[in-house]
Amino acid sequence: MNFSMKNRGIFKSMACNLIFQLAFTAASTGQSVMGPSDILPLKVTTYDGLELPAQVIKKGNAKKKTILFINGSTPYDEKGNLGAFWNDKGKIIPEKHDFYMRFLDVVSGKGYAVATMAKRSFCYPTRIPRPNLTDLAMDVVYFIERLKMSGLLATERDLVIVGYSEGSVVATKVLGMLREKPYACILLGSASMCHNCESGSIEDFPMTDVLRRIKNWSDDQIAVEYDQLCRIQKEMLNMDEEKFESEYKNSKPFGFGFAMWESFHIDRELFFYDPVPGLLSANVPVLICVGGDDTAMPVTSAGNIYERLSEGELEVTFRSIEKESHQYEKYDVFAIMDAWLTSGRRSTDYALNGTDSLIIEKYAKARELTGEIWAIPYGGGFPERVLKCYHNAVENTLPDAHAWYTLGLKLFADGYLDEAINSFARATDSTFVMRFASLVWMGHIKDLDNQRDQALAFYQQALDAYPGFPVQHDNWNMIIDKTWIEERIRTPFPGIKK
Repeated sequence: MNFSMKNRGIFKSMACNLIFQLAFTAASTGQSVMGPSDILPLKVTTYDGLELPAQVIKKGNAKKKTILFINGSTPYDEKGNLGAFWNDKGKIIPEKHDFYMRFLDVVSGKGYAVATMAKRSFCYPTRIPRPNLTDLAMDVVYFIERLKMSGLLATERDLVIVGYSEGSVVATKVLGMLREKPYACILLGSASMCHNCESGSIEDFPMTDVLRRIKNWSDDQIAVEYDQLCRIQKEMLNMDEEKFESEYKNSKPFGFGFAMWESFHIDRELFFYDPVPGLLSANVPVLICVGGDDTAMPVTSAGNIYERLSEGELEVTFRSIEKESHQYEKYDVFAIMDAWLTSGRRSTDYALNGTDSLIIEKYAKARELTGEIWAIPYGGGFPERVLKCYHNAVENTLPDAHAWYTLGLKLFADGYLDEAINSFARATDSTFVMRFASLVWMGHIKDLDNQRDQALAFYQQALDAYPGFPVQHDNWNMIIDKTWIEERIRTPFPGIKK
C-alpha cells in the first residue's frame, strides 16, 4: 500500500531510492555498466493471455544456479524500473529501483544467471480486476516454463527462487504450484505480515518490537498505529473491489490515500496470509535473510516464521543482518546468499574476496559522492566544492540521474555552464522522472549561449517528455511545467535575475 502511515512499511515497501541507477544498453551489444554480459530478452504469455517482457542476464560463462528474482509490491518491469508515478495521461513514469539494480549487478557478477520478469501491474496498470497474489505466482510459474522451453533452464532443480519484500510472499505461493522442486528458495523478508486483529493483540503485532527498538515510539504512539491498522482491516473486509477502487482508495480516511496500482485482493489477503503450511508442504530448502532494523518486514516476524518451519522439520536457515534496513543497503545479503548456495545450503558464513571488496568500494563511492552533491546548498557560492564533485562524478561514471540533475543545477548557479549542460545530458535517462526538466535546462543553457536552434530542439524534447507534473525551484522562483516549456519555445530563456 502506498498510504503514508507514520510507519509506511506495515504491509510493504515502495523503496524508490535513486542512488544506484545502472543503465543497460541494448541486448544486441551484450554490454552494460555491469561489465560484459549477455542480456537475453524474452516474452512470457501468462495463463490469461497477457504478454509480459522478461530477460535472463548472464555474465561471461555463468556456471552457477539460475536465480529467478521476484521484486516487491510496486509495479516494475524486467529491467529494474519501478513504476513510481502515473502522469495525467495514465502513463507510468518509471524510476530505477536501487536494490533491484544492485541485485542484478552483484548476483550476475558472482556467476549466477539471473531471470527477471515484469510485474503485470507495470505493463497493464489500468487492468481491472487488479491481480491477486495467486495471479502473480502463476505468472512466475509460466515464466519458469518459458525458461525451460527456451533451453535456458534444464529443470527446476537448477533454479533458486528469490523473493524480496512482497515478492517473498509470492515466492512461497510459487513453490506450491511447481511440478518439480527447485534447488532452494530465498526469502529476503519474512514472507508474511499477517495479523488478525480479531484474535491478536498489540503485543503480538509484528511491528511493536521494531517501533519500540528502532523508532523509539512510545506505547501510546504504537497503540494509535495499531488501532489504525485494525480499522483498515475491518473496513476492507466489509467492502467489495468496486467500492475500494471508486471510493475508498482515494478517500484518504486516515489522512492519506492509496496508490493507483493498489490491488484490493492483495491488500486484503496480506492481513491473513500464512506461508508456513505451504512451505512445509512444498518441502523446499529455505533461507530467510532479513535486516535487523527492517521496519517493513521486521525480524520478529521473520524469526517466528523460521521457528515454525524448524518445528515442522523443514530444511530452513535464518540469518539476521545487524543494522540492516528493508532496502538491504549493506553488502552482506549478497555474500550470505552466495555462501549458502555454494556450500550446498550448509552455511551462511562468508569471507570477502578481492572482487567483493571492489564491488563494495564502487557502491560506497557512489553513495558518498551522491551525499556530497546533495550537501552543497542551492543558489551558488561553492565553486570549488561543486567542481570537485563534477570531476569525481565523471571519473567514477556516477550512475544516478537524479544526482547528475542536482549537480547540473549547482554547476549552473556557480557559472560552470559547459559542465552543467554535460551534467544535465547525463540526467536524461528515459527512466528518470525529471528527464523533461533536464532537457529544459539544456535548452536554457543553449539560449544563454545564443544557440537558439539547439535550444528549441531541447525544449521540444522536454515538451514531448513532460510527465504531467512540474518541477519547482523555490530559490529562483521558477516552476518548470508545460506552460513554462511552451513559453521558452516562444521566448528565449532570459537567465536568472538575482
